[in-house]
Amino acid sequence: MQSDMKTPTVTLTTDWGEQGFFAGMVKGALMRLVEGVQVVDICHQLKAHDVMNASFVVQHGCLGFPEGTVHMVDVASQAPFVALRVRGQYFLCSDNGLPSLVFGQEVEEAVRLETQENGIYNFAAYNLFCPAAARLLKGASLSDLGPQHPQLLQRTWPKYVQQGEYYCIYVHHVDSYGNAYLGMSYREFEELRRGRAFSLQVKELTVSEISPSYHRGTSGHSLGLVLTVSATGQLELAFENRSLAQLHGIKLNEGVLLKFKD
Repeated sequence: MQSDMKTPTVTLTTDWGEQGFFAGMVKGALMRLVEGVQVVDICHQLKAHDVMNASFVVQHGCLGFPEGTVHMVDVASQAPFVALRVRGQYFLCSDNGLPSLVFGQEVEEAVRLETQENGIYNFAAYNLFCPAAARLLKGASLSDLGPQHPQLLQRTWPKYVQQGEYYCIYVHHVDSYGNAYLGMSYREFEELRRGRAFSLQVKELTVSEISPSYHRGTSGHSLGLVLTVSATGQLELAFENRSLAQLHGIKLNEGVLLKFKD
């Protein structure tokens, strides 16, 4: 499918960090292979091999791009390597559970990218993804890149579970401010709530209202724990003007307890 974008665009989501040469190698290759390419850095500071957190970043950081965009995801890379089409965009990554976590049943087509003849693929983004991205941006179809990959590795990420009178909601992401994004959307919360009062327990802290921003109330004083709705549509926990993660040690996959009051 030929991209309709005036500027060919590739995004990078990786666990490379900012200190090495990896991003430079990949960007140089892309600029050499595709005239006028725009390379967008989504994130290079993901924890090494953390597929769960990478899936959160890809889901909320990549899917808003125009059709025809090519997204390269190099986190916990291992064979098999795949090229996917989702919502008219392309994703180059490992079939390590990330595609199923991010896209569910939305994958329109998947093909397997063949490794080099010598079997070496220590830097998949450079050796495999750059040539594949160039071909896609020049009008190749997925079927031109490799054979069909009929079954993606299925992996699930628990969002929330009911435990008696409580819902245990899992932390899906902790951002650079120390705020925690929960595995329950605001829509899901309201469907369960049905207008009832509630309390959300986070370690020794409790919050019982939804704030429209990171500042609960209008007094201007620091009021502590805040429950709000993130730009992703999920419930988000923050500590006003400070890091919730640093102050109270909240971590990825940790559970917080929600209770509705009848």
